[in-house]
Amino acid sequence: MLMPLERLRAILELLFREGVLVAEKDPRPRRCHPALPGVPNLEVLRAMASLRARRLVRQTFAWRHFYWYLTDAGVAHLRRYLRLPPDIVPLSLQRARPPHGPPRPAGAPRGTRDARGTDG
Repeated sequence: MLMPLERLRAILELLFREGVLVAEKDPRPRRCHPALPGVPNLEVLRAMASLRARRLVRQTFAWRHFYWYLTDAGVAHLRRYLRLPPDIVPLSLQRARPPHGPPRPAGAPRGTRDARGTDG
C-alpha cells in the first residue's frame, strides 16, 4: 500500500519508542489511529503486516485488537532505518528502575514508635 513516508516514519517511531503497538481491527480508511493523529488505522494495519511478513514483529489478536511486539531483528532493523544510536532501546526492553527516595540508615526506626514499641 502506498503511503506518505512521514506517516510510515511516525508509525515506525512509535513502534520503536514503545516496543509494542496496538490497533483495532477496523479497516475503514477514514478512521484515524488514536495514538497517531492524522494517520489512518488502515495504514497502521498495512505497515505492520509488512513488518510481520519479514518477521520483524510478532502479532497476537484478541477482542478485535491487534497487538504487535518488536523482535530482536525488528529492533536492529528499525535502529538502522531510523538512524538511531545503539544506546537507545524501546521502553518494553528497558528494566524498571527502583523508586528513588532518600536512603534510610541501617538502624533507624520505621515509624514514630520508641524503642519499647509504644507510641510516645
